[in-house]
Amino acid sequence: MAAEFDVAAAQQGIVYIDEVDKITKKAESLNISRDVSGEGVQQALLKMLEGTVVSISEKGTRKNPRGEHIQIDTKDILFICGGAFVDLEKTIAERRQDSSIGFGAPVRTNMRSSGLTNAAITSSLLELAESSDLVAYGLIPEFVGRFPVLVSISALSEDQLVKVLMEPRNALGRQYRKLFSMDNVKLHFTEGAMRQIAKKALAKNTGARGLRSILENLLTEAMFEIPEATSGHNRIDAVVVDEEVVSSPKSEGKVAKILRGVGALEQYLLEQEGKDSSLVIDVPQEGEAESELTARAAVM
Repeated sequence: MAAEFDVAAAQQGIVYIDEVDKITKKAESLNISRDVSGEGVQQALLKMLEGTVVSISEKGTRKNPRGEHIQIDTKDILFICGGAFVDLEKTIAERRQDSSIGFGAPVRTNMRSSGLTNAAITSSLLELAESSDLVAYGLIPEFVGRFPVLVSISALSEDQLVKVLMEPRNALGRQYRKLFSMDNVKLHFTEGAMRQIAKKALAKNTGARGLRSILENLLTEAMFEIPEATSGHNRIDAVVVDEEVVSSPKSEGKVAKILRGVGALEQYLLEQEGKDSSLVIDVPQEGEAESELTARAAVM
């Protein structure tokens, strides 16, 4: 589709295969009639990776086997495979048999029996991945041999998560601000709050994907109350997420602060002038986060 049915261009393109770690062979299959171990999928991919002529349905479906097919030669296509490879770092640690003796040495012993590991330690171990580690993980040697270059991606740091939260065009912070602005309500985050949100995501080892769930827990109550308070003295003027709200235990039931009445936000800012918490104000530009708002508005 990206080549717009130009066969010559498609034969010199790049194909990215995600979640390749899900086709690993975890154990010997006891089912004689059907291979459910993942090894059969790897065997089927070998010929295509090395270079062969494959038939692809013109309409991208297998329901009509008699339909038109396009012949594509894969010998000049660059194949890139990626995946999460959960617990691969434990296999690498066992191979290296690292000890934690010495000042500043990361603790890597008993990683197989331990729970969540530090993201920095995991990243440092994945940089040392070799083909033998992938074979031990469950990929067959013939499949691993087709990929001469192994590259690992480092985990996001706290500063990077804060940037992900606010800086991209479709950042979560901008999406929620746009969503609240539909009801003429302002949404503000303090610098300390964003730091705490990033720390929570790091603690859960969920990375950038865990930011949305944290924000949902903080803003769900406000999103339900806003439509019911649209006029009068009870009208909601702004919603503020500060460090106190984010860092409070869940048992206390604290959510984002809801400011009611005309000029409530300005009054709140005056009260916070003497405090160290700095308020981050970012007015969304016209058209920002539009690609994500349709689904979010449906939830509202």
